[in-house]
Amino acid sequence: MKKSYKISPFIQAIIVALMVFGYGCSDDFFNDKAGDRITPDQHYKTLIDAGVSLQGVIIPLQDFMPNLIMMDGLLSDMMDVTANANANLININNHEIAPGNPYVNPASLYQVILNANEVLANIDKIAANDRNFDAVLLKAYKGALVGMRSWTYLTLIRLYGKAAYMEDNLTSLPANLSQKMLSRETMLDTLINQMIPHIHDPGTGTQMQEVRLKYCVNNKALLGELYLEKNDYANAATYLKLACESYLNQSAILKVDKTYRDAGWSNIFLNSEGDDVENISVIPYSTENKQDNVLAYWIGRNYLYMVKPTALLVDSFRTQIPAAGNPGDLWRGQGITIKTDTLMQVNDSTYLTESYITKYEIDDQDPLSSDIILSRAADVHLLLAEALNRMGDETSQKYALMLLNDGVNAVNPKPAPYSRWSANLGIRGRVYLKAWELSEGLLRNPEARMLYIEDLIMAERALELAFEGKRWFDLMRVARRRNPEYLADKVAAKFATDPEVYNKIHVKLRDPNNWILTY
Repeated sequence: MKKSYKISPFIQAIIVALMVFGYGCSDDFFNDKAGDRITPDQHYKTLIDAGVSLQGVIIPLQDFMPNLIMMDGLLSDMMDVTANANANLININNHEIAPGNPYVNPASLYQVILNANEVLANIDKIAANDRNFDAVLLKAYKGALVGMRSWTYLTLIRLYGKAAYMEDNLTSLPANLSQKMLSRETMLDTLINQMIPHIHDPGTGTQMQEVRLKYCVNNKALLGELYLEKNDYANAATYLKLACESYLNQSAILKVDKTYRDAGWSNIFLNSEGDDVENISVIPYSTENKQDNVLAYWIGRNYLYMVKPTALLVDSFRTQIPAAGNPGDLWRGQGITIKTDTLMQVNDSTYLTESYITKYEIDDQDPLSSDIILSRAADVHLLLAEALNRMGDETSQKYALMLLNDGVNAVNPKPAPYSRWSANLGIRGRVYLKAWELSEGLLRNPEARMLYIEDLIMAERALELAFEGKRWFDLMRVARRRNPEYLADKVAAKFATDPEVYNKIHVKLRDPNNWILTY
């Protein structure tokens, strides 16, 4: 059951955000005007104000994240529409998105950016007023704000190919947005340069404590992901590994271990905000506090049921090979991520079935309180495996397969770079799946070996992170480094039963310009 609070910290943050950030009620963010506000000199006084302000910054993601989950699933090969889908969802699924489609509105993302700038412009006042808000916390809060702002910009440029850039501490929209639009490539460099000063590096000899702030992304993981988008694999691997090794404090490891093995895997998605082992950044919801996660309305079998998992995904879960002597992926797939009901038997060997998404209905007594995870351990480990594999040398690729398969726990002696990872079970090892191995032919062909391992990692990300808003970004990232056909093949495959639609989608997605949404 979802934990409930009389007034949750997130509700308190909403109340303050309404006053400090001046939210309006209009869906048209660019026409919103701030209402009555608490002025900065009234608000930024105590450590409590800092915490509430930080949560207030990301409140708009409660509106945006359900839309992102729907966009990701329908643009990619994860979701298909049902007979109940509205025209806007059908258009996304067909890659024919009309202006005004509410699911692709970036307004909430720009609100996060402006909110972060508002707090960054004023947070030094708290340090001056409250001795408990010392230099360590001030640095941590500034880093968290820059991290969440950077995550938001990264999401914008992934979806739209460009973003309206707000100069540091700019707390309102510029008069001429067109002059502030930066391309994806320029924004990636800008974000990396902004993130680096906020990365704690124990190798520099500093004794500065590393502080994890609830709901916020891990800056090292985010920096690693930014480098991965640029195909800078060595830097990506460096920071993604550092993210795993500096979680909470210098002695803790961000694990993929037995904590969420067997039936425990579903607990990743129950009270997600309270988990410090798997989940890094979470957007919480609570029906008790009138913060419904509308995904349950949209996808739930007992609600509108407008989308469903593709047959491709259902078959991928069904055809996984268990590890010897083990039952296989019983806890991650059927009944947790998806469920398939038999409607009727057509003949001796054929059944009419119906599949639906259950990841956001694991707590079936309160599905509207399901949290949405921005980042978690399995995600970071698979990104690390992707970067290691792309580095191209046999040792790095061996480590990539280790993280994908049975983890460091199964390797003896432990590889020196991963000596502290002894509890790591690997992504497939945690769910009792057979480890992937390389044939002799692949061992002798470096290019084929790299592409094969990358295919395995992408397939595993599709299973592990299904409906968590990752797949469309994954497909674009890999297709940019390989060729557009990669993405076109994957997405068009869900229309295989209709050759005319298949060909139309395939032709359209062979042009990378058609991957990008328009403002």
